[in-house]
Amino acid sequence: MKNELFGRPFTYYQEYKCENTASEIARQPKLWRRLAKELTERQEEIAEFMEAAYREDNLRIITAGAGSSAFIGETFQFLLAEELGIFTENIHTTDIISAPEGTLYDRPTLLISYARSGESPESLAAVQFAKKRIQKLYQIIFVCDTDSSLAKAGYEMERSLVIGMPPESCDKGFAMTSSVSCMSIATWCVFHYQEMPKYAEYVNALADSLQEQMDRLAESAKQIAKEKYRRIIWLGTGPLKGLAREAAVKSMELSNGYVHAGYDGAAAFRHGPKTVINEETLTVHFLSANPYSRKYDRDLALELIRERGQNLVATVKQEEEKEEVTGENYEALYHLPHDIPKNSEMGAYLYSLVFSQLLSMEKSLELGCPTDNPCPKGEVNRVVQGVVIY
Repeated sequence: MKNELFGRPFTYYQEYKCENTASEIARQPKLWRRLAKELTERQEEIAEFMEAAYREDNLRIITAGAGSSAFIGETFQFLLAEELGIFTENIHTTDIISAPEGTLYDRPTLLISYARSGESPESLAAVQFAKKRIQKLYQIIFVCDTDSSLAKAGYEMERSLVIGMPPESCDKGFAMTSSVSCMSIATWCVFHYQEMPKYAEYVNALADSLQEQMDRLAESAKQIAKEKYRRIIWLGTGPLKGLAREAAVKSMELSNGYVHAGYDGAAAFRHGPKTVINEETLTVHFLSANPYSRKYDRDLALELIRERGQNLVATVKQEEEKEEVTGENYEALYHLPHDIPKNSEMGAYLYSLVFSQLLSMEKSLELGCPTDNPCPKGEVNRVVQGVVIY
């Protein structure tokens, strides 16, 4: 165990009931490296499964999950289209179980399920609903607990591939952190199965680079968290819009609702949601790694800087692009390794994801919330409760 995390003694996180969350954010690069190795060892099995699914005519690809697990699919709906020209649909398991006739129909389908615990009622029910309604059903289950009910169901089903994450990614903290990044990396590698060893090298490069920069990102988060904002709006384009939604949930979860959070696309924010800005609002702008998309991120950030009253503006961006937006209250800077694909936003996504985790944790600490269990009365739980499947 490290004696220090993010410039503080580990005992600090123990005292403020944040030891799991802090440790789980910090260990992500280590887990990514291990995951890349494990996926490479399964390349042949993964390739056989993917090629069998791709042989189906008119294949429908659905990404599914609940909460943070669903937002992974929202990111990859854009990312896979940009990188590989693959069309996917993101349908939350909560929508599948509550409106199955409007979400599932009998057509060859690859259902991709994401789950941390694998015990959420909706996750298992969505798989069962799909099995009943679709004759040619292929399933990939990305899950952190390979002994879970969802994983066991996957092992028993025909045309099913269970991809387990490193066990430590099954976060003990309330918020999903390492689970999200590991399932995202697994998705990226699985869809690039033909070049799996090369993508494992990319993952290792990203892990090494982030590990070197994490304290710097944490310091930026620490400074922003000292501000007394009650509203936070996360903004991103393309794959980073799904990340913005994930970041919004983290902000609300770890502050136990004290900070009300929203999200939007940079180009969409002007169409009504911009009215949320007041003197207690912080907007956080993820700047895309895609030069075309970044123009929209840049324009909105500069617009809010020009119009700024007592509200705050922060940007998360590559150091090489820092001069494209200036004048914000805060900036969180990172640099990407040179040996990753130039057409991919995976690096920007991962680094911005980790920053959003750090800021949500730091705000929780600033407010004195018990970060590992910010809702101690149990109205909201680490694994959802109270769901009846009809």
